[in-house]
Amino acid sequence: MGETVEPTSLIKLATWNIGGGILGASHQRDGIPSPDYYASVLRQHAPDVVCLQEAHDYLGRCESQPHYLARRAGYPHVVSFPTSASHLAGDANLTLAVLSRFPLGNAVYRQFPNPGLTGAGPDGEAWSLADKGYMITKVDLGGRQVGLINGHCFPLRYFGARATDPEFADVWDMLTRDMLALRESGPAVVAIDLNHDPIEDVLNEVLGPDRYINAFASTVTAVKGAKRDYILYEQGMRLTSATVTATESDHAYRQVSLFVECSTSPNP
Repeated sequence: MGETVEPTSLIKLATWNIGGGILGASHQRDGIPSPDYYASVLRQHAPDVVCLQEAHDYLGRCESQPHYLARRAGYPHVVSFPTSASHLAGDANLTLAVLSRFPLGNAVYRQFPNPGLTGAGPDGEAWSLADKGYMITKVDLGGRQVGLINGHCFPLRYFGARATDPEFADVWDMLTRDMLALRESGPAVVAIDLNHDPIEDVLNEVLGPDRYINAFASTVTAVKGAKRDYILYEQGMRLTSATVTATESDHAYRQVSLFVECSTSPNP
């Protein structure tokens, strides 16, 4: 990571599916993005680390939404992985991104196996199952590194399938392996738009004693009573607050504060 960081024991982390920066109901094709609104929410809540799903990347034609938000809300560190063509705009790719006030380690992207299903979107338009996956990185708190996964899973309800169908077992197996491996190297946090509720159906193996805790186990985090957006934290950390804030987009904004025991030197 390379730079000197003032040690801290508290990290404020947020996760938000911003749907291409378009306000209002989900899946508005060719809606006009409102990135300044999203930047204003980030400035208001001032998280240290932000995990974004479904941000837009314009493949070099203009500044990506993650970099715009980082610049407008004061985040010096950005890592972003375009995952698939956007269903919201013809000139953009969807991307997973992390914005951070702290240095970020080398990041990798892991793509889920895609069975290539077809289905119909909310307005009856023809859809093909887009690629989804998750990124893995580490956040340097200056004396301690926190492992971080930011992910977005398939919206299988639009394709006549369920996350618990046997053909998706490999999806959950690979995510489970990486989640368990990440926590073996130190404190770890997972932010994910799971597109499924309850989480125990598919990731029960990572939950429980000496593994991960669901920060929003009893909190509705999406429209229509769904709980599809999650922040999970490794049991060696302590949750000091967890908030869900309704927004002008279709996903609520979720933020946690986590206490991390600092050590004199980072994990190897």
